[in-house]
Amino acid sequence: MARSGRWDLNLLLTRAAAEDVRADSAAARAAEAELRAMRCAPEMRKIHAAAAGVHRRNEELHRATARLHRSLARQVTTQAVGASVVTAIAEATEAPDVSLLLLTSDGAAAGSQATDGLGETAQDLELVHGEGPSRSAWSSQQPILNEGDEIAHHWPHLGPPLRGLGISRVLAVPVRVPHGVLGALTLYNPPARMLGRNALQGAADAFALLLARTVDVGQTPDAIDLADIDGVSMLHRAAGVVAVDSDCTIDDALALIRARSFVEDCATGAIAERVLSGELRL
Repeated sequence: MARSGRWDLNLLLTRAAAEDVRADSAAARAAEAELRAMRCAPEMRKIHAAAAGVHRRNEELHRATARLHRSLARQVTTQAVGASVVTAIAEATEAPDVSLLLLTSDGAAAGSQATDGLGETAQDLELVHGEGPSRSAWSSQQPILNEGDEIAHHWPHLGPPLRGLGISRVLAVPVRVPHGVLGALTLYNPPARMLGRNALQGAADAFALLLARTVDVGQTPDAIDLADIDGVSMLHRAAGVVAVDSDCTIDDALALIRARSFVEDCATGAIAERVLSGELRL
């Protein structure tokens, strides 16, 4: 679907329409099961009600996927793919700051994208410290919600700088595919309506479904071609450059970038950009 760093507009709209058809079909099946639940013998009522619930969840997943496709279609003419994804998810969840982190099966950061500003800064910090809501949701395969002092308690290295940014609440959910977890979707200071997690998990599941239908995910998360969503993060590309220049590990390179950002009192992303441009050597 990616074409020169952007997604095919017509294909996005075609697939959105197809998801609407699937949603309508699931809704019809749900209605039939709900009607049977009302008319059947009492001992069969739970079975039909459970079937209706499954069809209603499928309906919502297809509708969420259709919304995500259409949101992406509104962005593709002006934004690269990864930026379009987080913008679409921010729109769907009404969250001010969103990050998407994709990880390989051994926990290495394979791709990342975040909304400008707080989302990007928070994600950079998580990548540097190697801990945070995205990794916790990925490793546990469960939603993660932490507020206030819980943030610093749960992530002792990342928590204090997150709180220093004015982040008082973080909510992360895993991005699941049939054969594993691709990573996590995280909201910073999410609106109160998102605290039930279901709406955010629906967006994450819709994104996973979109990926499965537009990129060759294969049998494991490692098989995904992340170049189709803007490749690896700028921070990790910069860490690779520093690791080669300094003959050190990626973790040590990330520490050098973080130390320089602290000394210069600027975002790690700004240091990474200078490293990649050749302006700065560490």
